Amino acid sequence: MNTIAKTIAELRILVGYLGEKGQANWWGSEFFGATAAAFLAPIFNRSLFLAQYQGATAAAAKVHDEVIGVGRIYHLFRLPIGLEQSSADALNDTAFVQILQGRLASRELAMVRLAELADKPESASPGPVLLGQMSQDIQAELQRAAGFYCAALTSGIQTFPYVREVE
Repeated sequence: MNTIAKTIAELRILVGYLGEKGQANWWGSEFFGATAAAFLAPIFNRSLFLAQYQGATAAAAKVHDEVIGVGRIYHLFRLPIGLEQSSADALNDTAFVQILQGRLASRELAMVRLAELADKPESASPGPVLLGQMSQDIQAELQRAAGFYCAALTSGIQTFPYVREVE
């Protein structure tokens, strides 16, 4: 399985969960909450976690797009179509999904894993944060974004890292 796709999926799940209404309240959704799981389970019996992932991703993407804008830019929750598809496909791995679900057992576990995914701690700054241009291998941008999200969630501010499309 593509490690970039797994990193994207994991970051989306962690940040999506940590940004929800019951956590940092960056977006008004609670797709990873117990109530949402009870509501979604009868409809998405075999794909509950994927439905939660897609719902949280859509909620976070909406907020990111409102703050950053849309155009020739990308952020964790809106990426080129190939990365979108491969990150969703990563959730077909049941062992990977079980690991991810374990990390959502508490805010502390999710924050520890988010810090591990960060290349290094970043200085949190509120609002949009330009990481540079999108490179062919976006692993470095994902690690930096994880660092910004981790610092912002720890500091109690909202930050929205993004990259520009290569011209």
